Amino acid sequence: MDTFTAKSGRQYSPLPIDGTQGFPQFFSLLFGGQTYHFRLYVNIPAGLLNDRSAFMELPSAAAFLVVQVEREVSDGTRETIFLRKVAPELEYEAENLALIFPRQLVARNNLNGQGDFGSQVIGGIAPR
Repeated sequence: MDTFTAKSGRQYSPLPIDGTQGFPQFFSLLFGGQTYHFRLYVNIPAGLLNDRSAFMELPSAAAFLVVQVEREVSDGTRETIFLRKVAPELEYEAENLALIFPRQLVARNNLNGQGDFGSQVIGGIAPR
């Protein structure tokens, strides 16, 4: 996927989110000479897991996507710079990063499970 433009006009490069890997999902990314570690997970009440709906458009009344970003420090440790539930229509800023998550469609079978069930989570990163 090529870069995409947010409503603000900011250009975003796509994050390597892979819906087939399921959620929670972890990946590292070198951006602007700095290594970042991403963690994405879906927060959902246990009672909703019984709902056999094929897909969840997030956020919903009770379920949402949570994104954590850690910056790798020179001594090899990590510092959390971003941790929050995200909404598709918002752009977020954390230190030198801008982040956006405009598409958050998660297949029920991709919660704690891998496979091609149609999950589509799109995220972008840009310099701030």
